[in-house]
Amino acid sequence: MANHLIQAVLSLGFSIVVILCIVALVARNGYLEDDELINTKAFCIICKPTEYKDACKKALSEVSKNSSSTKKDYIFASFHSIQKGLDKASEYAKSGGSELKNCEKLLGDASEALNQVLNVATKSKIVTLGEQADPMLVWLTAIRAYQTTCVDEINDENLRKEMKQELDDANKHTFNTQKIVYYISDILMEFGVDMGNFHYAGHRRLLDLDEEDEGPVRFSAADRTLLGGGGDDEDEDDEEEDKDKDKDKCHGMFKKYTSQDYFKTPEPEKLKKLKKGSTLTPNVVVAQDGSGDFKTIKQALDGYPSNHKGRYFIYVKAGTYKEGQIVVKKNQCNVYMYGDGRDKTIITGDKSQEKGQTGATQTATFVAEGERFMARGIGFRNTAGPEGNQAVAFRSQAPNTIMVDCSFEGYQNTIYYHAHDQFYKNCSIYGTVDFITGSGRAFFQDCEIYIRKPENGQSCYITADGKMKHVEAAGVVLQKCKIKADKELDPVKGETKSYLGRPWKPDATAVVMQCNIGDLIQPQGWSTWLETKNHKTCMFREFYNKGPGSDTDDRVKWKGFKVIKDKKYAGYFTPDPFMDAKSWVRNGGIPVKAGFKY
Repeated sequence: MANHLIQAVLSLGFSIVVILCIVALVARNGYLEDDELINTKAFCIICKPTEYKDACKKALSEVSKNSSSTKKDYIFASFHSIQKGLDKASEYAKSGGSELKNCEKLLGDASEALNQVLNVATKSKIVTLGEQADPMLVWLTAIRAYQTTCVDEINDENLRKEMKQELDDANKHTFNTQKIVYYISDILMEFGVDMGNFHYAGHRRLLDLDEEDEGPVRFSAADRTLLGGGGDDEDEDDEEEDKDKDKDKCHGMFKKYTSQDYFKTPEPEKLKKLKKGSTLTPNVVVAQDGSGDFKTIKQALDGYPSNHKGRYFIYVKAGTYKEGQIVVKKNQCNVYMYGDGRDKTIITGDKSQEKGQTGATQTATFVAEGERFMARGIGFRNTAGPEGNQAVAFRSQAPNTIMVDCSFEGYQNTIYYHAHDQFYKNCSIYGTVDFITGSGRAFFQDCEIYIRKPENGQSCYITADGKMKHVEAAGVVLQKCKIKADKELDPVKGETKSYLGRPWKPDATAVVMQCNIGDLIQPQGWSTWLETKNHKTCMFREFYNKGPGSDTDDRVKWKGFKVIKDKKYAGYFTPDPFMDAKSWVRNGGIPVKAGFKY
């Protein structure tokens, strides 16, 4: 009831602002012809929520030249303007030689992602766009992340400034488009589109609500038992499927869209949960002793069939594999790689910023790009050491990444959740500085997080989220994890300041909930990012943690930090509300605690 009231108020406010916008333009310009009034209304409706009004108006002006333009043409004008901006920046990157080679690749990734969105969204009925808001925002956030990474990883200061300027148009249109998508339901209603039974796209907006907006939820004794462990919504697939069937009835003649519609390949058949002692049947086997189909992981990936459908199982036998940077390419979809255990099957490397790799993306030991990449029972390492600066063990931009029973060992930037939705379960993560970082949406459930001994004088930070704007589909959640010092740091942990995280970008979002926090975490809990003011705009939350480092009495007093006291509000940061986990994690045969039971 409260949510419906909030949505109604938001929509009413949006309508009033649109009317005032039209009145103001008419007053300024005098009488408007019918076609001018239509264009003015389109500008006021679509551009109202955007940050860069001139860029938005410019995008719409191209559409207004065509008298047969539809509402959808106006809505997608900003999308097409992103592509023009990317094309311009890509041409510059191609002329920049080896120093901009990384930019050329990243901007290519951005263009490809944009095309994927347009291929789906522009072909769908306008009434369905509201329910596509979340998947569109996931992809638009990735498009923005690739642009930001391109600039961030240029070492030469002058070249970085020039590249940033070349990307200015693409950046503005990307941020504008994110806002348009975020408010798409309001925009459609202002255009007079009958939304019918299609649900209001409030899913993302729920994460922006403050606890006070949700009303008090008191804890019963049963609640406290539930929060302490067990009782989570983990095995209710049949019940949820029945609910989904009921939802489908409401959609009538129109297709019901999900995040899977934005993928290149159909979602594979659901895997059954692996029982103890059971094994998978691999497509190929990798073994260093020659007992498999290939001796290296790269050879196994090179052998990925171009016409393959469904999952591609790669069994990597015990051994230490050092093959340079291993990449699961974008056209290698649905790869499921599994080993003999995180301490037996090890993929290692030592690339680092200190050794000449210009940015974090190029230092990764292992890179996942192909959609629905999944790994189980494998260790990923970067052995560059604390002196290596940025040195990534595992980087993923693969949509719907799932990592289970794996270990990630490094120092700075151990895990880089670069883009898209990623789920990590029962994993071990080792690092020192910003060792869980990225710009996608990442969820860590039931993981062990070990802070290692850094270089002398260094402080340690677990998370460093790269969310740029509050409307983005980004952020990181640690749920039911154990946070502690590794065996080397433990005896001297009092000599090192360790924090739960710091805000890498302005709207950094990090939530630590139901975790066991060791005594090595500073009482303040969180730290600032260098000389920036990101701590004033970030969203850091803690909920129902325990352990000697969980006391929040002396936590930072920033506006962006809060201790959650409302269980319902905390529920928004569980896997299903946060990243629609049920719709894809369980498909991989992984039991997931998707939310709280009320």
